[in-house]
Amino acid sequence: MLNHKSMRHRTTADGFALPAILVVVGALLILAVGILLVASIERNTARSFSDRQRAELAARAGFEDIKGVLTQEAANDDFLILQGMLPPATGSTKEPIPYLYLARGSGGDGALSYRYLPLFSTATTPAPGNLLKAPDSSLLVGSTTKELTTLPWYDPAKVSWISIKDPAGKVVSRYAYWVEDMQGKIDGRVSGNVNGTAGIHARSKFPAPPAKPILATDFAQSAVAVHTLDPKSGDEPTAAAGGSKSLTQQVIDGRPVMISPESIVGATGILGTGSLLRDLKTGLATDPTTAALERSVSTSNVKYLEQPIIPFASGLSKNVTGKPKLNLNKLLSDPRTQAVDQFAAWIDTAMPDFKDRKGGFPDDYLKTLAAGAMDYADTDSEPSVSVGNYLGLDAYPQLSEIVLHINFLGSGKVGSRYVLFWQFKLFGELWNMTNQNVSGAARLSYEVNLLPETIGASAESLPFDDPSILTDTKKSVHTLTKIGSTFYSAPQTVSLKPDEYTFYEFASVNYTLDYTPEFTSTGAPKVVSFDLLEPELGARGITLRWNDQPVQTIKGIVRDAFGVSFSSSTPRKTAKAAIPGHSYGPYGVFVNNMGDPRISHYLRTTRLGENAYPENISPGRRNIRRKSIYDTDPNPAKRYHYGRVMPSEWPDGGHDSPTGTFAVTTDNTKFPTDKTVWPTKPTPLAQNAPQRISNLGRFYSATELGNVYDPLLWRPAYKDLKGVVGTGKSDTDLLIPPDVRNKPIMPSARNSWPEVTPASSLSTDYGGGNTLRIGRPEHARFDVAGKRAAQLLDLFHTGIPASDKLSEREGNVVEIRGNINVNTASKDALRAMAAGLLEQDPELRRVTSWDHDTTGPYRPATTALKLGTPTTTLVADQIADAIMLRRPFASASELASVTDRDSNLIFGNKDLYKDFTDIQWSDAAAEEVFSRVYDASTVRSRNYRVWVIGQAITGPAASPEVLAESRKVFTVFSDPGERKSDGSIDPAKHIPRVTYENDF
Repeated sequence: MLNHKSMRHRTTADGFALPAILVVVGALLILAVGILLVASIERNTARSFSDRQRAELAARAGFEDIKGVLTQEAANDDFLILQGMLPPATGSTKEPIPYLYLARGSGGDGALSYRYLPLFSTATTPAPGNLLKAPDSSLLVGSTTKELTTLPWYDPAKVSWISIKDPAGKVVSRYAYWVEDMQGKIDGRVSGNVNGTAGIHARSKFPAPPAKPILATDFAQSAVAVHTLDPKSGDEPTAAAGGSKSLTQQVIDGRPVMISPESIVGATGILGTGSLLRDLKTGLATDPTTAALERSVSTSNVKYLEQPIIPFASGLSKNVTGKPKLNLNKLLSDPRTQAVDQFAAWIDTAMPDFKDRKGGFPDDYLKTLAAGAMDYADTDSEPSVSVGNYLGLDAYPQLSEIVLHINFLGSGKVGSRYVLFWQFKLFGELWNMTNQNVSGAARLSYEVNLLPETIGASAESLPFDDPSILTDTKKSVHTLTKIGSTFYSAPQTVSLKPDEYTFYEFASVNYTLDYTPEFTSTGAPKVVSFDLLEPELGARGITLRWNDQPVQTIKGIVRDAFGVSFSSSTPRKTAKAAIPGHSYGPYGVFVNNMGDPRISHYLRTTRLGENAYPENISPGRRNIRRKSIYDTDPNPAKRYHYGRVMPSEWPDGGHDSPTGTFAVTTDNTKFPTDKTVWPTKPTPLAQNAPQRISNLGRFYSATELGNVYDPLLWRPAYKDLKGVVGTGKSDTDLLIPPDVRNKPIMPSARNSWPEVTPASSLSTDYGGGNTLRIGRPEHARFDVAGKRAAQLLDLFHTGIPASDKLSEREGNVVEIRGNINVNTASKDALRAMAAGLLEQDPELRRVTSWDHDTTGPYRPATTALKLGTPTTTLVADQIADAIMLRRPFASASELASVTDRDSNLIFGNKDLYKDFTDIQWSDAAAEEVFSRVYDASTVRSRNYRVWVIGQAITGPAASPEVLAESRKVFTVFSDPGERKSDGSIDPAKHIPRVTYENDF
């Protein structure tokens, strides 16, 4: 039994043994398989880790590749960043992706050359060329391309794979990259302001220049119109209402949380807690404002210093290209003669043909511009003068009308002397053509070459200004002072408001002049008649001295013989008058100019003609030759242009001074200072002043050179009207009749004097009405490289404009802080740079009728006008489209010459304001949009985002197996580092550095 039991036990045990063994064997099998599997996984994990590391290293290698390009090629201040594009992908509804190039220029004088380095991975390097133009990107990517998807609204970038080989020469990994220009975007951390009323966007207004900050902490980018990223906004920002915030305010409030490059939408809170909805076709956010913020705003740009370098651009000499620009504020602080000489010499070296602009200008043209620039910005009212060489225009008045009042008191006897008694009074009307109050001491020269005809048996008579008469107290009584060889009036204290006209009596001379009469039979002197004669060739002129500096000289005045006949027995009064800058030459052969007294100083070969007194003077108001010209013009538009001085008709345009009402008198016994005849002067307005002076003691922008008077001397010649061949010649013949017996008339199709055209010839007789054209259509004759006034921006800079530190203002560097690269900027960014109402001309007006209002204004009828930027769809679209069409630019100065598809100039062109073609504006307003774009722009970039993909691969090169992939995006700042003492970059300290990194 025991054995049986024992057997049963074994049997029973044996019955369960097989399953148990099977379980154990299965477990062992599982264990064995597991051990093998773990070993395999570990091997695969190790391989995978190695592959991932290779992919990561490949991505890093791609980044180091582009970093090496920047390290070598951006260690300077003359490189350019521009972009090209591939054609849109077939069937794509997204935007073509831009391809960046770093360009380096060389040469000058028409022998320019540029080489290009693609900022994306390519199969080849583009060839250099002599035109600045983005290479054809499709020729560079090769056949082995990678479609790199970056931003959702762009087509994928087609870029080349760059292979990495192991020591045995086997390709083990590869990379591809594409670089995004973050400096082509609006910098959300510095752009825009809420300094206006009720917290709206604001800009510097007249009389401050456009670049002058509203707040001391502001800078050029503060003026960027961030509000225009909202497509519903216009030129004029609207104030926040109902507790809501403007877009600009939202951006400014969100700055503390602008941490990552993608943080702009979240920082502004524009979507609140809602989700970011995106159009699957375009990749853009469905909310247009959100889309604009994403595409056109950067939150990661780093500010830096830059040494302004003369660009490698057309029209500039190879002697200066690549060299530092001159600092206008440094010149302003230098001794004036040194500054003027250096300014002029620099222009002449850089643009040798620039001085040819002067036409018949008799003095040193370049030094005259230099003196005008220094006087515009300095703090005093003393002009920079070198007699016969240059004269700057500062806050001092111009001589706008001259009256010599002649009072013959009769004949008599003083002791044994037979004498003629005279009283001469010299009056001068001073016009403060500037926007500044002027105050100082004025003198006029007393030059009167009138010769009394010989009376009776007297010897040859002497002119009234002969020293032998003026120094003999028996012959003359006066308060004149001899300065050099010329007699001058006593100093006259003058205080004038902007654009104010005032007549002053400068000199009064009483004469007791001897003559030897013939006698009657009774022994009484015979009554004789005689004339006062002044030979044309010997005609005297007149000089205005301001604080004892000569500031305006009229070479000669032709005082016609008409009206100066006298009888020795009959007292009689008369007067001789003239308007500097207006009519020149003797009666009947007038050269009829536009009446700008600033040019009268330079009209040396033609003598100033006479103006009928008193019926054609208008004391204390804009000069109007009323009775014999203006009032007799039967045309309601008053086409006899020689009847008035109207700055609105000058080539640059402007505004006409008010005149008020005044009566016409023919009583020549009255002095021009007689309040009973001309009782009330109109109230002058600073914004009507033709000459703008800063007197702030500094330049904020080189564009302020556009305020400098340009003393061009060219014969006026109209261009043909569009589609009307020959109108230029026929209209010029109306303005300047070939037969001097014909009256000069403003052509009916024109409303202003012409610019300097190719048909103009140099002249010594015609000129006036111009300042340097920087940011509005250049004179057609000078619209060539090397002669454009806007190219002065390539030669000069102003240091750090918003700084009050002399070391920064006068230094060798500028601050790039949010400046937008116009070669790569998005359309929205370009629009925001340009958009906004014009603030530089408070008197901006629209002409409602060219017929003159003769009830007091004596000018065309106008109405006040608000004006912004040209637009075809949204605000400033025309400007943005033209810039995108014509880029790339070697210099931001080239923006001034940008044209649209119809070849219309974009900046300062009235014709682009389709609804307001009859615009009256000052040149400062015409140039304002260009100034704001120029000051906020750059043509190079140091802030980028690098999109790079790295892969570990195996197998044949034509169809490799991808083992691992790494996608990295690096935000990069190409840091120029601490600069040398002269402002240049130390290459050893220039290090491109990563400011943000992420996977994508």
